Amino acid sequence: MAGQWRERVRGGSATRKKPIVGRTNEDTVLCRVIDGVMGVFDGIGSYAEARSASQIARQLCTEPLRSIDRQKFATLDDALMAVGKALMAAQEGVVELQRQYPEAGEGGTTATLVKLWQPSADTPVSALYANIGDSRLYQWHAKERRLERLTNDDNVLRSWREVGWIDDATMEEISTLIDDFTGADLLPPAAREAWEQRNTICAWLGMPDITFTLGATQLSPGDRLVATTDGIHDNLTNAEIARIIGRPHITDAREIAVNLVDVAEAIAAADASPRAKPDDMTAVAFILDK
Repeated sequence: MAGQWRERVRGGSATRKKPIVGRTNEDTVLCRVIDGVMGVFDGIGSYAEARSASQIARQLCTEPLRSIDRQKFATLDDALMAVGKALMAAQEGVVELQRQYPEAGEGGTTATLVKLWQPSADTPVSALYANIGDSRLYQWHAKERRLERLTNDDNVLRSWREVGWIDDATMEEISTLIDDFTGADLLPPAAREAWEQRNTICAWLGMPDITFTLGATQLSPGDRLVATTDGIHDNLTNAEIARIIGRPHITDAREIAVNLVDVAEAIAAADASPRAKPDDMTAVAFILDK
């Protein structure tokens, strides 16, 4: 099916706060279907600055992402660099927050940003993304009925790889073990240590000298893009996420996001799984029509 992505994309989001009386949600969601822009932000630090950091990050990256089009950025590399600049605009805003309110501490936020980009109506739609922290981006490949995690968490595994303790293959192997862990089987020692430190991140917006990931993926008809904060994927296994995102009878993007939040919240509330973790939970989904 030919045509610009604006004629073919549907989107929706859902977010819910952790069950703490008197607290509001520290996650922030970005979902502008008309602009082909989506994202999630998970504030870190004490409550006040965490919430402010995630909101400021969303505010300051939105307009730069909206402005990325084929007229201004004719090549994929140029457009991808513009996505990186949008993330840096968010970084500058969070750092300015820290400078103006030093008494509030060093609030920060994770971020996963996506911008749809298509050089012409008869070429494939690409999703350009930037990521920092442990929020994630997934792609459901409709033809193969397969879920792919497009981003890697900036966590202890990345730190181990950077100092040479593990290689890329081992990092991916341990990540898969953690994403599939239900408690039914014992984890190997390195995976167990990584599991116990899975909520420790080594990169976020607001820290000095940030490093982040840029990437691009082509979308085929029927594909689905989903961004999540860790309240979703900490509670759900990879198989559970795939089952929810890939349900063929669900064609409403918001319903996918709501289902992810509902199931993750139910697991956290039951507290019967080693994955259970009460947290703010956010998901946003885009579907490319066939």
